[in-house]
Amino acid sequence: MKGITIKLAESTLRRLQQEAKATGRSVAALVRERVEAPADSGNRSVFALTSDLAGSLAGPRELPQTNGANSSERDYALRHGSSR
Repeated sequence: MKGITIKLAESTLRRLQQEAKATGRSVAALVRERVEAPADSGNRSVFALTSDLAGSLAGPRELPQTNGANSSERDYALRHGSSR
């Protein structure tokens, strides 16, 4: 293994030292564990966070139009990419 030097805030180092003492592990082992851990779920996309829900909600196959457009305006917009 290669060694590196990092600079930490005093409070962070104290926390790591306290955890190391409480768990019987070295500070280096705790740092390695955190560096090698998968990314926090806070950085995941909305899709990744909710993909297990896909298809789990029941609903009508076709939803009613609520935007006030009539069918000919809707058809034109679908064919031409915009309304008249």
